[in-house]
Amino acid sequence: MAIVEEIKKALEYTKQREYKKAETIYKNLLKKDPDNESIISFLGLLYFNCFQYKKAEKYLSKAYKFSQSDKLVSYLGISKYCVKKYREAVPYLEKAVELEGTQELYRTLLVTYLIIGENSKHYYRKAYEYGIKAIKLFPLDKIILSKLMEASLRIGKFKESEEYTRQILKLEPGSPDALSNLALLYEVLYGDEEKARECYRKLLKYGNKEAAYLSLAISYSKTPDENKKAYYYIQKLRRLKSKIHGFVFTQAKYYLSQRKFMGYKYYVKFGPDTDNVYTLKWLTKFKRPWQGEKDCKDKVLFVFGDQGIGDQLMFIRYLPFLAKIFKQVKLMINESIITLFERSFKDLKNIKYYPISENFPIYDKSVFLANTPYYLKKRFNEIPFPKGYLKADEEKIKEYKEKYFNTNKLKIGICWEAGGIGLKEAIHRTLNVELFEDIINNNNAEVYSLQVNPSLNNYKKYSNLTDLGSTFKDFDDTAAALMNLDVFVTVDTSVANLAGAMGVKTFMILPYCADWRWFDNTETTEWYNSVRLFKQNENEDWKTVFNKLYDSIRTLT
Repeated sequence: MAIVEEIKKALEYTKQREYKKAETIYKNLLKKDPDNESIISFLGLLYFNCFQYKKAEKYLSKAYKFSQSDKLVSYLGISKYCVKKYREAVPYLEKAVELEGTQELYRTLLVTYLIIGENSKHYYRKAYEYGIKAIKLFPLDKIILSKLMEASLRIGKFKESEEYTRQILKLEPGSPDALSNLALLYEVLYGDEEKARECYRKLLKYGNKEAAYLSLAISYSKTPDENKKAYYYIQKLRRLKSKIHGFVFTQAKYYLSQRKFMGYKYYVKFGPDTDNVYTLKWLTKFKRPWQGEKDCKDKVLFVFGDQGIGDQLMFIRYLPFLAKIFKQVKLMINESIITLFERSFKDLKNIKYYPISENFPIYDKSVFLANTPYYLKKRFNEIPFPKGYLKADEEKIKEYKEKYFNTNKLKIGICWEAGGIGLKEAIHRTLNVELFEDIINNNNAEVYSLQVNPSLNNYKKYSNLTDLGSTFKDFDDTAAALMNLDVFVTVDTSVANLAGAMGVKTFMILPYCADWRWFDNTETTEWYNSVRLFKQNENEDWKTVFNKLYDSIRTLT
């Protein structure tokens, strides 16, 4: 009975917002009865109401284990969301939505799906499905509309995304998200860069200067003949002393696209892509930066593999130059490529490899991998090892050959989807697998998918397409499969860089607005001798590009 009275007293303190007094009562009660589910629940809810979500998540999780109470589900889901345990939050938020279906819960669930969708793309479809339910219940909710707009875009429902975008703009004409999304749709759906720029200019009209200048700088930097306009908007951002996400890297890419490694002068000051969870969390831990000094024979260099796997595969070619300068090089990179690098650079005895983590090794100097050519004072006209520098496992090559490549037909590999990059880049670098249909149905060839975890399952309708992507455990497997191909046909993705780095004959498909590293090239690239580019012309569609591809493949049969 005394416990009940104490709880009543604590609840009364809570109503009066005397949270410390309520907390003291609950903690004293737990000292006497540490497994009392009711007291644990009340303490968790107290912390929730005080916005102390870390503590709330701890106590509510413990209480839920005891009771599985539906009353705790929504609080626990939101608490896990607030402490960024997004995957753990999902089942609780889903259950809470089914039980209560409030606006806040739908909003939180949709945001959670879109956050974790970056790494598990099926969550984009779930965001779309729940978004459809939510918008029927709350048709004028701008946040739900905004998330449904993004989810539709992510799963390729561009027309629907456009419809939701226009609904948002009716409710809020100056919505930055909606104007940016409409601009992207003009690029993707209609190939109309000028209309996209009109949307960005509207951002200016509604006062969102930084976002507008950044978008216009990106838009004009896509083509060499408009670089002056891109530079104009970069200067605008400089004058504003902008810290908007993407500005520094856009500035760097402006110079890089002109074959000037000095672009990293700007990138270095800011650090690597802050969308990278590791980089964002531990950027401040990087000390004693190396800036190209040569007298380092007694020093240990720590190299952090920033950006994506494709960039790590591309820039690792500079590792031998670093090995000559330093006593030891400690390289922290994506775990899936460590074995590949160890084999490929086995003659470099002073290299030590680490998977990316927050546990940095001891070092004297540090540098980001993508910055190494800048500090090594290398130029684009002297990119090293264009014939290839990575080596696959000979035993794995044989295993794949015996299991999948026992044919006299032309062996073609395909990849149609880019991953691990920003939405804007991914859309421009991802194609519908149906564009490859004539290649897949080539009677003179065996065709293999090297795509890992594609967003859509429409590739499964091609019974004659051998799925190798599902057999890959790491890039060592991918490398072995690539070495068995006669030609690899791919969009701009990490596997394309892997193929080029091993000297595999590769036909790379590029949009008109290609990534900076391919410059204004239309057929060849300075990075890899074995890679041939198939790039859109300004007014051409993909059909023209694929017709050129088919003609080139026919010469191989």
